[in-house]
Amino acid sequence: MSIALSSKRGAPNTATNRAVRNLARPDEWAIDMGLRVDGHNFTLEKGEYVRQVIRDYSPEIVIPKAAQMRFTVTMLVRALHAVSVRGWNVLYLLPLKTGAVPFVQGRIDPIIESNPSLAQEFKAVDNRLHKQSLKKFNLYIRGTNIKNELQEVPVDFQVWDERDRMVEENLGDARHRMDGSHIKKLIMLSTPTVEGHGIYSDDAWDISDQHRWEIPCPGCNRFQSLNWNDKALDYNNLKVGSDRSDCVLECPWCQHVFSDEERPFLNALGRWTPYNPDGEVRGYHINQFNSPTQTLSEIMRDYFKGLREVKYMRAFWNQSMGLPYTAVGDRFTVELLDKCRERYEVGGIPSSYLQIGIDVGTHIHAWCWTRFNNIRRLWNVKLFQNFDQLDRWLSSLPQWVGVIDAHPEKSKSRELALKYHGRLYMGFEQDRDQQGEIAHFGSVKYQEAPEVKIDRTLAFDTVIGEFLNGRARLPYSARELGEHLPRKDYNGVYHHMIQQARVEEENARGIIIARWKRNRNPDHWHHACMFATIAGYTTPPLQIPGGFSSAMNKNVISGAGS
Repeated sequence: MSIALSSKRGAPNTATNRAVRNLARPDEWAIDMGLRVDGHNFTLEKGEYVRQVIRDYSPEIVIPKAAQMRFTVTMLVRALHAVSVRGWNVLYLLPLKTGAVPFVQGRIDPIIESNPSLAQEFKAVDNRLHKQSLKKFNLYIRGTNIKNELQEVPVDFQVWDERDRMVEENLGDARHRMDGSHIKKLIMLSTPTVEGHGIYSDDAWDISDQHRWEIPCPGCNRFQSLNWNDKALDYNNLKVGSDRSDCVLECPWCQHVFSDEERPFLNALGRWTPYNPDGEVRGYHINQFNSPTQTLSEIMRDYFKGLREVKYMRAFWNQSMGLPYTAVGDRFTVELLDKCRERYEVGGIPSSYLQIGIDVGTHIHAWCWTRFNNIRRLWNVKLFQNFDQLDRWLSSLPQWVGVIDAHPEKSKSRELALKYHGRLYMGFEQDRDQQGEIAHFGSVKYQEAPEVKIDRTLAFDTVIGEFLNGRARLPYSARELGEHLPRKDYNGVYHHMIQQARVEEENARGIIIARWKRNRNPDHWHHACMFATIAGYTTPPLQIPGGFSSAMNKNVISGAGS
């Protein structure tokens, strides 16, 4: 880019200087354009914490954030700037396609229409989920639940808005949309859900440089990140009172009280500080204690309501603090699994018929429960390289009933279900809002593979419920079971069991529902455990051992001849 100079030696042309600033600084471009976001003029006033973020061109940025902290409008401005000024192709990714249309109509279109030149820029192609500039650069808006739509658009820059609520298995396809670009910029932002999932997974915030927003104390000038019980910090600012109006934010060093009127103006003096400088990617975190619009009493409302109802406590930590919160039953933990161990070893003589769950992936994972006094005990786990190994093992077992994952190898699963007719069911997981029953076993018909339809949410809720309520037991050696993981103090079974999380989200009808979601790590043992639990809802057909049957036949024949 050539920069023309004015006739006065060494003085840059003012217009050119502004153009260069607007190229590098999307916030200044938006202000110069007079853009309006959510019905207001775009401004950084009292929200100066977004300045560094909107100007940051790091290859990958991770932002766990509290709600209503201006980050979505910041990313929308950043996306429009990337298309119209920088000439990049952009993918703005949302959790569901059904939410994309109202998002565009309510938030993106008004920004474009707030400036005549920007509206003219996107006049050529301006439909609900695709905007194109006059120079043929594109802004695509997509939902993560439609996989084929993520395979059609080559882009340079992506924004993943509400990362925690996205369809995890399709995010790899989204990343590959940048494989042909030399630019490759990705920003992930989200209100968190549970520890270890989404924005707080071990390949997101945990590996970032973890910038936190700090403001100076007017009393002692110490910079500090306003927080309450943030594990990364060795101080707290919140003093909790008897009710929400009795809480105060104060400096831990000089006890200066940060008032509601004072806090928004301190953002103008704030700074971002990395707490993990050697992190692999850029990360930013902020909570509502720095909000220019929320009073402390409003912020603490959900906390005090949460003392009586867990959904409000979850909202407090996720929405107000921008931190993950794991309620009892939301996720398996190493501590929960350890608590379920008993002094017994795997194998031996089963105390009942075996209840087997089989999950199919690169390898085949089999989980075997036995039952005694209404308590499930893990009898054994097995890992197979192929279906022939699985078949030989099943044929060696005494009385059993099982459920095998119907996907992804449907034909092989069907062959086994036909071979072990009436004992092995093909399991189909269904993630529906209102199935009504945990499992529906189909009729066992001649020359048809038996099937069971499983309500995924109810099934995983039942599994963790049995562990929590003491109705599921593991051998003392449970940490050693499964694939060998030399860098962890447990092996594959534990590792797989802690990967899924129960996340509440809004469905297409606006109803809040719960779903179990996985992160990028394998979770096969958790699925195998669930299938085995479902197998326990039916019983195996009566079997007469081959030796006993032969002996009976001999007795009948000899009796007939006497």
